Amino acid sequence: MPSAINRTDVRYFMYHDHMQLVIDTRLPGGVRRITLNRPEAKNAFDAEMMQAISQSFRNAAKDPETRVVVLSGAGSHFCAGGDIEWMKETLAASQMLKRERAQAVSDMLGSVHALPQPLVAEVKGAAMGGGFGLVCCADFVVADSRAKFALSETRLGIVPAAISPYVVAALGVRRANRLALAGTLIDAQEAKELGLATHVAAPGGTAEAVDSLLHELLCSATGAQRLTKALFRQMASPVSDESNAALAVEALVNAWNQQEAIAGLDAFLNKAAPPWRA
Repeated sequence: MPSAINRTDVRYFMYHDHMQLVIDTRLPGGVRRITLNRPEAKNAFDAEMMQAISQSFRNAAKDPETRVVVLSGAGSHFCAGGDIEWMKETLAASQMLKRERAQAVSDMLGSVHALPQPLVAEVKGAAMGGGFGLVCCADFVVADSRAKFALSETRLGIVPAAISPYVVAALGVRRANRLALAGTLIDAQEAKELGLATHVAAPGGTAEAVDSLLHELLCSATGAQRLTKALFRQMASPVSDESNAALAVEALVNAWNQQEAIAGLDAFLNKAAPPWRA
């Protein structure tokens, strides 16, 4: 069976203001790949990268020729979540700036979740914090068997607030609590058992597994797929409720105001134990 992705026939669409941060690639057959491109930072996102992610997904959503989107990370990792230095700056910022930044995180996740086409997350390496949240926004998650997942925020003294609607929708409250309250690190097989990963590939085998999944997805009618995705999400969860998104923003602002957040991030940056573990 020929590959759904002809890797020799690729057109690159990169936004001039964010050329190093997100690579938006249109491929034959209606496949579009959005690649987070800060490999030196494990693809952690800051303000500019969040803007680039949001723009890429909005563009994909409006493109009638895009049938399926694949989200991946450049280098060895999917996404380590929010950039630690960016978060440290945020903790020292005014209430207005905290709220603006919390809203930016929420808007980014909302743009990913609102994608009408099927979304496949290809996960290698780490998917932590906000990266875990991006995974929860996907319809399919193809994970390398060596991939690691964690809701690590509480270990830093912060709260997985903006991602909470998507995490709870993907896992349910009990499973979300289990991972978030302890900050537990899990592997790809456990992620599949929990319903987070839909496919686990052999080491180095995610590209082949994604291609196989794309062949299946491209056999279905595009319009029917979009209508089905919208219907199922509306039936299954309140994620699209604007009040939930607003609640998540306020929770994130509140978390950034806590002394635990300041102490936790300082400890992380200094490679020291936080006060609650000292």
